[in-house]
Amino acid sequence: MRTFEKTRTDFLEILDKPIRSFGLKLEGSPVEHFVQQLYRELENKGLHKFRPACYLSDEWGCPSGEPIIGIPFYLADPKLAQLEGEMNDLEDAREIMMYLRHEAGHALNYAYRLYQSSEWRELFGPFRRAYRDNYRPIPFSRKFVRHMAGWYAQKHPDEDFAETFAVWLTPRSNWRTRYQGWDALKKLQYVDRLARKIGKVDPVRRRGHTDITADEMESTVGEFYRLSLQEDIPLQELAVDTDLADIFNVSPKRQKNVRLAYEMLGQHRKAIVDKIAYWSGVQRPIIKRLVESICERVEELGLRVDVRRESDYLTEFTVYATALAMNYLTRGKFVHP
Repeated sequence: MRTFEKTRTDFLEILDKPIRSFGLKLEGSPVEHFVQQLYRELENKGLHKFRPACYLSDEWGCPSGEPIIGIPFYLADPKLAQLEGEMNDLEDAREIMMYLRHEAGHALNYAYRLYQSSEWRELFGPFRRAYRDNYRPIPFSRKFVRHMAGWYAQKHPDEDFAETFAVWLTPRSNWRTRYQGWDALKKLQYVDRLARKIGKVDPVRRRGHTDITADEMESTVGEFYRLSLQEDIPLQELAVDTDLADIFNVSPKRQKNVRLAYEMLGQHRKAIVDKIAYWSGVQRPIIKRLVESICERVEELGLRVDVRRESDYLTEFTVYATALAMNYLTRGKFVHP
């Protein structure tokens, strides 16, 4: 997360503006065509009567039990999207569609009240099971599909269904071949049968009640980001200096074919965070804080890399951060005495 002190000057003027004052609308916005793409995918899969309404909100999501999809407000305005890119990691086109397909799975579940059927409960589990933000997944389990980062289908039966639906809906996902021999294939086949069954049936619930909308967000843009600011990982607990010196071990006297390690890591930071979060199951914000804290320490130490061996440095750094993440996942802390 970038601090406000490091935010570009041309963004400072909008930080004090209430979000509701932007008059943001989904219609005609840069994100509208993604919603239309979602609708085309639903039509192509035979779901002719299901078109979940979408609205601008503070984050991705379906309000519990409501067949309606909330989309982050900043995606509707190029300037706000640029600011999100400065402060966080802005979703690209692929990620936007991944979120939309996932949330459409929730909306379908609620629109047709699928969770009430015995077959749904037998495949996915009890819908009323308590949610746990800090769940402990089983990596590489073949009982669940893989879509969102962090083995997200394992979080809750409702998430399991939404992830299964998203994989089924994704064009060219080749799910029959990819999941051959997996227990998760039964869930995908259920969704496939279900789509043929309800494809021309009107939803039980056509409309849903929104959560907070962009027009109702009285907080300023700056207040929105301050609420989401996360504290850095206390590096003194990690004792990373020695480790980092071992990873980026270029002599300070060397002048040729070198560059700052911080610059190299900055070019690949998002990919590193995405992949560690995807494969480790640790929540992405935690991984992001960990990687960014270490990168800042790399900058402070002035460490450098041999440009001819950048792939080696990236591999070792990623494995190092992954080891810390797995320690956190299994023991609740990055380092234990």
